[in-house]
Amino acid sequence: MLPRPCLALIVALACVPLAWAGEEKESSSQRPGLFFAWLSPDDGPVWAHFENPAHLQQLVRHCNAGTPVFALQSGTRYQCKAELPPKSAGQEEPYAAALTVQGARPQTDNPQYRLFALTPPRTPQWLVARPDAEQLGALQSFVQSDDRRFGALRRQLQWGAARTIQQPQGARTTVVVPGRVVRDPDAFYGAQRHHVFVRGSSGYAYMGEVPGKPDSYVDIDGNDLPGLVVSEGCDGWCVSLWGLTGGLRQVARFGGH
Repeated sequence: MLPRPCLALIVALACVPLAWAGEEKESSSQRPGLFFAWLSPDDGPVWAHFENPAHLQQLVRHCNAGTPVFALQSGTRYQCKAELPPKSAGQEEPYAAALTVQGARPQTDNPQYRLFALTPPRTPQWLVARPDAEQLGALQSFVQSDDRRFGALRRQLQWGAARTIQQPQGARTTVVVPGRVVRDPDAFYGAQRHHVFVRGSSGYAYMGEVPGKPDSYVDIDGNDLPGLVVSEGCDGWCVSLWGLTGGLRQVARFGGH
């Protein structure tokens, strides 16, 4: 069975009006000014909507005033354009807008997406590395210290593929460790779960599981905890953004066939 975030995205895409249907992708966000989009207008618009409809209107005004947006994976500046669908008499306010961005694009034939915000990130680049012996040993000791909580998890963690993520001057270190692989051939789905730990002044804390492999790490909270842009293998695109501040939670989604 597909994970709940993927099912939610499929339901959301099913609500797109027929005039918008086809190969378009959708960005759904709980944060104002935070959205996914293709790097090239040639790849088509992304239909963006927000949990709060006022945030959609804010983004439309921002883009159409010529104010730049910023790719959080690099801090690069882009211009955006937002188009609302025509509104019929008596119809409610549009819940989504067609977004495109214009700016630098990697030289590749494959479509490239990024996560965008209205302001530049404080940390455009995170330090990603293999954990050293001390970091890994301390994390393994933490997991082994509570067999009731981590017994089943410990047997699936792939320590050799663990990665640390740090802000250059950050006090805390995030560690991501691959876990079990989930497959559903009938749904063309396959992804490897990853487990997230944070090390602070008092030791490690387990934050939880994200549904796929992190593709990039971004600054969404202005502190030393990264947001995780996670990708799952599906029939199309299944990308999600997860925040760590205040606990692990999904912040945005990007996807579609």
